[in-house]
Amino acid sequence: MDKTQLAELAHRFVSGTATEEEKALLHQWFDSADKDEVEEVLLPERATEDDVRTRIKTRLLAAINEETQDQPEDRSRPIGLYIRWMAAAAAIIAVSITGLYLWKNNKAQRTPVAATPVTHNDLLPGTNKATLTLGDGSTINLAAAKNGIIQKLAGTLIAKQDSQLRYNIATANPAAEMNTIQTPRGGQYQVVLPDGTKVWLNAASSLTYPTAFTGAERTVRLNGEAYFEVAANAGKPFRVMVGNMQVNVLGTHFNVMAYEDEGEIRTTLLEGSVRVTNGVVAHLLKPGQAARLDRSSESFRLLDVDPSESVAWKNGVFQFGGVSIETVMREIVRWYDVDVEYQGRPNEHFRGTISRSANASEVFKMLELTGAVHFTIDKKKIIVKP
Repeated sequence: MDKTQLAELAHRFVSGTATEEEKALLHQWFDSADKDEVEEVLLPERATEDDVRTRIKTRLLAAINEETQDQPEDRSRPIGLYIRWMAAAAAIIAVSITGLYLWKNNKAQRTPVAATPVTHNDLLPGTNKATLTLGDGSTINLAAAKNGIIQKLAGTLIAKQDSQLRYNIATANPAAEMNTIQTPRGGQYQVVLPDGTKVWLNAASSLTYPTAFTGAERTVRLNGEAYFEVAANAGKPFRVMVGNMQVNVLGTHFNVMAYEDEGEIRTTLLEGSVRVTNGVVAHLLKPGQAARLDRSSESFRLLDVDPSESVAWKNGVFQFGGVSIETVMREIVRWYDVDVEYQGRPNEHFRGTISRSANASEVFKMLELTGAVHFTIDKKKIIVKP
């Protein structure tokens, strides 16, 4: 059997619909499987929070007890097998931040679950909110602004539609002024630039750009994190200025993470090609590669990566690929607009996917199931203990 068939068997076993023959096949596979294979197959992508936290553990342990009672004299499966089944249940819950993968059975993409009701001393997730600063220094609260035209400039119309800001060129020779869109902690927003380039801004980020690209290049400046889908224009290259790094493209999809409290500026390429430079050294990236510029030494590292981790925030999830609690908490701080206090630091590295639409308490429950860390919510402060 291949992994897909095994995952189907595991899913039917967990849901209680597996036949005796299917259970036997699953037992047979488990006898010869190693830990990595167990985690890969028994942590199916369709697993819901309820599967991971309750049903998997309950069904496995119930099956162990049932088989032990029904076949007391059966020596073909030693007690070590049942211990391994219990270990598998624990692994399913502990691995990858309890292995919480939020998929819907009828879709081939991760889908965030709805936010749970807020409880006492809980924290709601971030929302679509940002501030637009115009060329004259005046500001517009985009969360409060109504849909439609919010500003008319010389040759350019600025419109809002729900959580997206859009620039529409209305004349052949529009005047250009610099605008800045800025998200707070606990905010995110989208903007379509005058050339059609789409930008998704993560929390605590800002993007500065002209209201019309009138020169030989299209240049913007980023602080924080953003995902870009650049409109192709071979005659007018697109450039992102971020710290001491430049990202030069013609038309492509990429993510740039450049928060000042991170030790690196990271550019991850999903489609097309980009050239990154620190003014001295330049590198051309291919899809699936990331360039990481060390802030202190200003040296580059080029890595082959899973780009889904870099754009998980845009797709509505936290995705941790074996990172420290400090890295996890920096994302939590930005999205839930909180402060953090460490009363000890666990050595665990966390791996897994959790919905960004969940309240903070739900995220912390998942992290705590590793047994490596504990959290206390004290108003707008998170206390972390090992």
